[in-house]
Amino acid sequence: MKFSSVLSTIAVVFATKSLAISWEEADAKAREWCKDLTNEEKITLVTGRENMTGVCVGSIDPIERKGFKGICLQDGPAGVRFAKGTATSWQASINTAATFDRKLLRKVGEAQGKEFYQRGINVALAPSMGIQRAPAAGRIFESYGEDPFYVGQCGLEVLKGIQSQGVIANAKHFIANDQENNRGASTSNVPEQALWDVYMEPFYRTVIDGEAGTVMASYNAINGTYSTQNKRLLTDSLKGKLGFQGFVMSDWWAIFDVEKSFGAGTDMNMPGGKYWGPDYVDDSFWGKHILECIEKGVFPQERLDDAVLRIIRTMYKLDQMDNYPEVNLYVDTNTKENAALNRKVGADSNVLLKNADNILPLKKSKKVKKIAVIGKDSMPPTLCEDMRCANGTLPLGWGSGTTDFKYVVDPLSAITKRAKKANLKVTSYGDDDAKKAAKVAKNADVAIVFVQADSGEEYITVEGNAGDRLNLDLWHGGNELIEAVAAVNKNTIVVIHSPGPVNVPFLDKVKGVIFAGLPGQETGNAITDVLFGDVNPSGHLPYTWAPREDYPTDVKYEPEYPDGGDKMTVYDYNEGLFVGYRWFDKNEIKPTFPFGYGLSYTTFEYSDLEADMEDDGLYVTLTVKNTGKVAGAAVPMIFLSFPESVKDYPVRLFKGFDKVMLKAGQSKEVKIFIDDHGLSYYDVESEDYVRPKEGEFTVFAGSNASDLPLKVNVLANGDDYSEDEAENGEEVSAEVEEDNEDSASEDEKDLKKRSYKLY
Repeated sequence: MKFSSVLSTIAVVFATKSLAISWEEADAKAREWCKDLTNEEKITLVTGRENMTGVCVGSIDPIERKGFKGICLQDGPAGVRFAKGTATSWQASINTAATFDRKLLRKVGEAQGKEFYQRGINVALAPSMGIQRAPAAGRIFESYGEDPFYVGQCGLEVLKGIQSQGVIANAKHFIANDQENNRGASTSNVPEQALWDVYMEPFYRTVIDGEAGTVMASYNAINGTYSTQNKRLLTDSLKGKLGFQGFVMSDWWAIFDVEKSFGAGTDMNMPGGKYWGPDYVDDSFWGKHILECIEKGVFPQERLDDAVLRIIRTMYKLDQMDNYPEVNLYVDTNTKENAALNRKVGADSNVLLKNADNILPLKKSKKVKKIAVIGKDSMPPTLCEDMRCANGTLPLGWGSGTTDFKYVVDPLSAITKRAKKANLKVTSYGDDDAKKAAKVAKNADVAIVFVQADSGEEYITVEGNAGDRLNLDLWHGGNELIEAVAAVNKNTIVVIHSPGPVNVPFLDKVKGVIFAGLPGQETGNAITDVLFGDVNPSGHLPYTWAPREDYPTDVKYEPEYPDGGDKMTVYDYNEGLFVGYRWFDKNEIKPTFPFGYGLSYTTFEYSDLEADMEDDGLYVTLTVKNTGKVAGAAVPMIFLSFPESVKDYPVRLFKGFDKVMLKAGQSKEVKIFIDDHGLSYYDVESEDYVRPKEGEFTVFAGSNASDLPLKVNVLANGDDYSEDEAENGEEVSAEVEEDNEDSASEDEKDLKKRSYKLY
């Protein structure tokens, strides 16, 4: 598929309400508006002014002569930051991802976008679309997991939701900003094919399918060149190949000069000052220095004109140039409707990891009359600024991706209220002392132990963790707490609040495990809904859960280096395409829980898989049946193996899904479409996406990356099989043999080498 035809012929998979006007119409309006701007006014539009000392975390000054009110930019992915409790404190993005529900993803984006709009905020600094390479990375909760396709789909739905409300969404962090240690003084050395097939994929979807208004250039360098200075990625790739029409902003204080950054294609300097603090409000690497560079011929006048045009064009595209609300961060939008949506997403994102003897859902019986709720994580939290402490239940991680909470519903309060309705007695111990907890749990019929681990952004250190987690252990003696309780109560259930995977040495000693993630303000109600069966759990892991040493890569813990300098922490992306479940498939490693894993209070059966290849993509159908006794939601997942002509490629790739609610005994036919881009891979030699036209794809279907009971082959060229070639679509084991690398031809070895070259 050629880039030159992308913008005109791209097959958009999911229909959406179009924005008010086209980019072409917005461009015409912007050119007319910009034609009498002075260079000084243009400098105002590209250089942040208040350096995060004003009302908004980022701001562009007004231009009174033009009636231009300025621009307000505000975090972030979990809702409006610094709103003093007037805005909804939403669940972390990783929770929204765990729902595997496009409708909910879109609704979250719409609801968040509305809250930004009502405050007069022009740019919402979301969605975040990093790839979860290493589970200890600090900000994994702000994004959507490990799979490029799925991260792109989540980002796309949230971005469309935000922009449907007239707010500019910010696709971030571009690109390969996947760890916190020395993020501003590190280089992510990414092989060329992996750069496009893995890390560019979410931006491809949000830019082309979603018409993203702005993209944020990240702190880190890519292959030795800082993102804000990387002309190849910003101008040639993002604006050129992907046809990005919006503007590129820097991450906060990720600008280290004027010549390289502005010349490379960064259009807006945020928040404007050279460094943090009020002393740098009027001291910028940009500002008047842009004009000095133009006068010296460092870059042409057209570079400034283009940056300004992109900013104003985006504002016209989102209908922000007239009658946009005045900035007021403290409009009360923490409504009952938003709380209800947060609660639903929280409940639907709960991932049931274990349910031995159907210990859940809880209900009064001859054997269950008394519940013990154990652990400080069940208690009301201490609400520190930017969540820089972990004391009490954990609704979000720390850093700029959090919010000011008005309230948090703690698990103990919610469980106590619901248990009363069920005529169940509740006893509790709200601390983490293992011996004392065991005494309380011993006399209960069921014990629910709440435990946690935390992470966040590198500018805050919590309990010795500078953003990235030091290890994958539970915090505050969580393992010891669980083991002590499980030793005296055979009906122990564990609830984990964490940004991602943790070590689970207790797994065989407890009856039930729920991974609750970081659910936001309604956290207690969300987990209670699932514990008591008011909601049938339907969450699935958007990443692979395994011991730390089984992953292909990890974070580093090097001493701090100056941001933007030549001294860098080096992150080699040597796993290439093989991130997440792809690595585990390639190396035949069995994870603790595979990508997509999640149990239900009912059971599902998959059958009748069919696949038809057409010019515009692959049409897949299958039947899903609820074979249990209660209603529940299934998530059929589609994986593809590419034709053998595509060398050194993952065993299987996640390419499609849906979420289907089924009554007990009900069956439904599910249709899933994989578009032309989804059937393509990035070819390093042609520097383009290529859709194979020879050989055959193998289509797998099932409930997670390790449970794919159905498969069918389909010819890449869309032809039907001859009678001799025809294969039935019956259920088979989803085992796939990999090519033996030792027997690879010289051509194959050469292709592998080229596919992983660095530029």
